Amino acid sequence: MSAFSPTRGSAFSSYNQIEMGILHKLIATSLVITVGYGVIVLLLCFPVPQRLMIYLHWVKLPNGTNLKVPELYGFAHNKVRNIHITSADNVTLGAWHILPTSYYQRHNLRDDPNLPSDTVYDAALSDPSYDTVLYLHGNALHRAAPWRTDLYKRLGDKFDRLNIIAIDYRGFGDSEGIPSEEGLRLDALATVDWLFQRNVSHDRISLIGHSLGTGVATTLAYDMTKRDQPPNALILKAAYSSLPNLIFEYRMLKYIAVLSPVRLVPPVQKWLLSHLLHVYDSVSRIEYLECPILLTYGASDVEIPGHNSQLLFHRAVYGQGQRLEFAKDWVDADPSISRRIVPNEATVYKKDQVHLVKLHHADHNNVGYYDYMFQAMADITGWHQGLS
Repeated sequence: MSAFSPTRGSAFSSYNQIEMGILHKLIATSLVITVGYGVIVLLLCFPVPQRLMIYLHWVKLPNGTNLKVPELYGFAHNKVRNIHITSADNVTLGAWHILPTSYYQRHNLRDDPNLPSDTVYDAALSDPSYDTVLYLHGNALHRAAPWRTDLYKRLGDKFDRLNIIAIDYRGFGDSEGIPSEEGLRLDALATVDWLFQRNVSHDRISLIGHSLGTGVATTLAYDMTKRDQPPNALILKAAYSSLPNLIFEYRMLKYIAVLSPVRLVPPVQKWLLSHLLHVYDSVSRIEYLECPILLTYGASDVEIPGHNSQLLFHRAVYGQGQRLEFAKDWVDADPSISRRIVPNEATVYKKDQVHLVKLHHADHNNVGYYDYMFQAMADITGWHQGLS
């Protein structure tokens, strides 16, 4: 009998056909993925898709959010007033003013069935015994995102003599307009001018920026410094050095490094960078600031890796003209940098007025949940005196 019977030959042929079919599907799928990825990269060179990806301002969950009623988000009655601020280019921004805890309690505002007049709230801002912090949030959602409201509440609990201003940039929350780098710059400046109009001096204003907001906060501190009105302090949480430095390593949803493959093709990388409309170049501005600076990041942050904060710390300490080059973990090798380990909490680096804090167990969005974050804030701002 022949080794290959008609039945065996037919089975072998069928197996080959299945194998070839799978191979064709794999090739087709790979082609679709490659072409689709190329289309995504191409689209990101155009203004609208680029803006949608960077700001994610169109993500406004949950639907039906009512930012005019802060009590919906767990705030005490009358502790927060909803305000509107108008930018230099006539865009109306939604914002909250959260009263200092000690002021709120002293005036028994919870028992007032009506909304107190603006005079009551403005008095808390103008009183020189109270400080004010301007919070500049990251991308997506709005000022009432859960991790943001949790931070405002913890700030109010830790520092009972602190006004908190939380704004939504243009295009976010209930604010008008479309976001852009220059637009967000105008929004931040308008908020500071709004505070100046209420007799809040620049040395009683501290800035906190998180993620995307670190670029906005650094630019604002730079602009205030150029006006000879530097803030009391600049606090950056999970900062990036600049968008051109970040976009090829940024991970969406912690794991998806969307543009990382582009680095394998340098001409495409260079071409994409040449079309980037939003830069937020904090690393070129931070050395010119005339205020104390605190940089904090989580050791487990995979969205914006910690070397971004280290680079900003390096530039703030040494400036661009210094010969000392930036390298990974340089802070541990530099004998001029003060280094302290807080067991199971943080590693703290200090030089002059610049502090860098690595929180051992934090990631990207929960930096404000860790207690040492507030100790670091107190150290850099002088808010110790308001600790409750």
